[in-house]
Parts: sequence; C-alpha cells; structure tokens
Amino acid sequence: MTVKTILFCLPYAGASATIYWQWKGQLSPHIELRPVELAGRGARYDEPYAASIADMLKDAVTQIGSQVQEVPYAIYGHSMGAVLAYELYYLLLREGYPPPVHLLLSGRPAPLSDRKRTFSWSSLKQRLLAPLSFPDGRIPAEIKRRPELAAKFKKILNADVRVLETYRLDPARPLINCPVTVFAGLNDKINREEIQLWNRHTVHNCEIVWIKGDHFFLHSHMEEVVSVINQTIPAAIHDQEGFIQWKR
Repeated sequence: MTVKTILFCLPYAGASATIYWQWKGQLSPHIELRPVELAGRGARYDEPYAASIADMLKDAVTQIGSQVQEVPYAIYGHSMGAVLAYELYYLLLREGYPPPVHLLLSGRPAPLSDRKRTFSWSSLKQRLLAPLSFPDGRIPAEIKRRPELAAKFKKILNADVRVLETYRLDPARPLINCPVTVFAGLNDKINREEIQLWNRHTVHNCEIVWIKGDHFFLHSHMEEVVSVINQTIPAAIHDQEGFIQWKR
C-alpha cells in the first residue's frame, strides 16, 4: 500500500500559508501538501503574533505533532520559513517525534558563518516595504491593488522581522541527520558562500539547487522548485509486515 508523504510548508516573513496552495496541482501524487498557518495571518487573522521564534515553533508542533507519529513527512521553508524548518527539525526530535524523511531549506543563508554576514532581516524588510511592488506572477502582487492588504502585510512583516532579529543559533547543536536540499536564487542578494555553508550543518550530503530568479523564485519559478521536490522526496510504501519504507 502506498503511503503519502506529508509536506509541511512554512511561509516567509509577512506571508501566510496560502502562498503554497498554488503548488497543490504540481506536486507528485505521493506527496500531500499541508502548509502550516502561523498566528496573526490567514485563517488565524485575529490571533496575536508570536513574540519569539520559540513561540512560533511551539505553535507549529501543536499543529503537526499528531500528524508525524506514523506517517512519513518532509518540511519545506522559505526565508523565515527556512529558519523555522531548521529549528523545527530539532524541536521535534527533542520532543520524541520521528525525524523527517527530508528537510528542504530555501532562500536563507546557513546559520554558520566564518565571517561577517552580508544578509540581514532589516535590509530584506526595507526591500519589501519600500515600493510594495512585486513583479507580476507573485502572490504578493495583490497587495498593490488592495490597500487593506498592504497595511496587514506591513504589520505581519514588522512583527516577523522583530522576532527574527532576536534569533540566535545554538552553537552546540548536533548536525542534521536526514537528507537536506537547499534552494537559492541566482539573482538573490544572499552571498553564495553563505548558502554553501549549509554543507557544514549536515551529516548526509546537502544538495544545493540554484534556481533562476531573485528572493521570490519559489513563485516566479514554481515549476522548477516543485519538480525538484517531486524528485527529492521519496515515495513511502508499507512492506509485508506493515512497516513503512521509503523508495525513490
């Protein structure tokens, strides 16, 4: 019997889970899309924003914990979502949950760097807020046409960046012990060496995939990103004794 692998997706700063629904028709039949909605956005519009990364992570575990006990799962996160995906991996393991079959990190430099980092959340926020003009084809383009959405986007983005600016990596953390794929935009303003440093966070091979486009390549080049995901996440089956196995 074929078992679907759940793909949990975490949004970038200022966004909601809805940014991933356009993937639904593109994903392989053995992958089930389940975007994770954070407080203060989407269907949780009226809830207060999280005050810390820890609060976001506790919220995410509450949402997905019961779903990862017996079914294989993978985690994808873009930008802020990559920070959450990375930290969620460790929190799930600390709380006794099984590890994901794959971790997919997108649009974010590695936490480890041997030199002064060129990436900053504040500079990214300014790039997003200044014109509020996203190229055609991206989900946030709707913001240009609806002032109420622009105002909400600003509030969510400001709240997310305040949280991200307090984030600090635990230097004593063990290496990631599951397959990892890192996506990066060829025209993004993230330093390429800092993307390559993800290799120093993993036990297994870390595949780095360069996608045409800027920071929001997950929208402008959605088909390419989803194609890699379809090839990367293994299909899961039950063997004769009822145990789940993963096959490519």
